Amino acid sequence: MDFKRLKYFQMVVEEGAISLAARRVPLAQPALSRQLQLLEDEVGTTLLIRSRHGIRLTAAGEAFYRDTRRLLGEFEQSKRNARRIADGQFGQLRLGVTVMHLWVPQIIGLLNRFRERYPEVTLKVESLLSGPQIEAIRHGRLDAGMLFFPPEDDNSLCCHCLYEDHLVLVTSATSRLAHNPPKFLAELNDENFIWFDRSATPVYHDKLIHAFQREGFTPHVVQEGADNATMLCLVAAGMGCSILPAMTMAGAPEGVVSHRLEDLNLTLPLMLVWRRDSGLSAVRRLIEMVETESLATHEVKE
Repeated sequence: MDFKRLKYFQMVVEEGAISLAARRVPLAQPALSRQLQLLEDEVGTTLLIRSRHGIRLTAAGEAFYRDTRRLLGEFEQSKRNARRIADGQFGQLRLGVTVMHLWVPQIIGLLNRFRERYPEVTLKVESLLSGPQIEAIRHGRLDAGMLFFPPEDDNSLCCHCLYEDHLVLVTSATSRLAHNPPKFLAELNDENFIWFDRSATPVYHDKLIHAFQREGFTPHVVQEGADNATMLCLVAAGMGCSILPAMTMAGAPEGVVSHRLEDLNLTLPLMLVWRRDSGLSAVRRLIEMVETESLATHEVKE
């Protein structure tokens, strides 16, 4: 059905006369009358009773008028919503965030500012490790993600560095290492080590292992954690020590301390990653925010 004819019909009813509505459109009166006749033919019944004094609605016309007012209102709202989605002002943004970043003040602040600036964009945050985030972004299950070490050879992805973190040795506060902190990685060769399975985040895992090997350190793994939060809890329980990003200490359980090692200098760039062909404007709004704001590395006491 032609929405323009519905609008003509609405105007005629509101004005009470075809001649008055014709001036408002504007449209020649015979042409407007023709449009109304075509509308009635399409509906299959008489909607208007015409007379020298104007028009009045039939019973069918009254029902049709009520429905068309609602329909035209929804149509106008749909157009406004489409324009706002195209402008990044409305809709949904599916964002992946690693577990530990959900308690980092800078990331929490960024998400809060995005929600304040674009209150009608539903921000759906999903907690995922870096590897699964990449797969979800590639397959369209996520619109963007915050993660470490995106693949360097994937031209389908774009990224922007949010900030750079560093690695620290994490120990129980009551452990021997806490009271006599080592200076170099090789001093950890005989220590019980908490680690994670390579399949979770292979790129991150391999970079850390290469950094360890360069300094003569081979981890003696006694326990694996599914994510950094779990690894922190295992350290707190006295199961061993671990190497983790410094930002994890922002949400570390009581009884866990961190230490800098002189030869542990691998930089961890936290990246915002999205598909190059993403047509979602809400992603562009988030990118604009992170490109204009500087997120300093969270300070932790070591």
